[in-house]
Amino acid sequence: MNNSLYSVRVGESHYFAEGVPYGDLLKEIMEFTIRAAVARSIDESDWEQDELRRNGLAALEIFRDGKAVWSEPQDFDAERIEACREHAESRFDELNAVDPTLYQDLDRDLRDFWRKAGYQAPCLRNEMKKLFIELEHDIADRAARARESLVGEVLGRLFTETS
Repeated sequence: MNNSLYSVRVGESHYFAEGVPYGDLLKEIMEFTIRAAVARSIDESDWEQDELRRNGLAALEIFRDGKAVWSEPQDFDAERIEACREHAESRFDELNAVDPTLYQDLDRDLRDFWRKAGYQAPCLRNEMKKLFIELEHDIADRAARARESLVGEVLGRLFTETS
């Protein structure tokens, strides 16, 4: 995907990737997703993380080379028409671009990464609830094993120190 740099945010101010190439954008979205699933599994998720779970990639505002990327041409055209009415079309064009394939490409590439990592990832464009459930179960299982291992380790140290 060329030499473009991407930024992504949830909401108006929560950026979790800024000025990164496409490959890093994928990693940043996956890391944010994993952190969101971990936070949710211990009931400490933020609203931005829950937005991702409920709305999938549609919750993300993506910027390429400093321009907001619109996935729906009709929405882009409607906003551009409004900008023209306000004599701000040049400013609108400086800050916005339409690319109906970006979110499709992200969905395809992210699902491929999730599958390679052993997770079933259905379409991520409009919700990630199924992926979150799978991640949360995996996190809970791993946390339980880690707790049991820690208990065994501490008990082992206690019994060797008191012997």
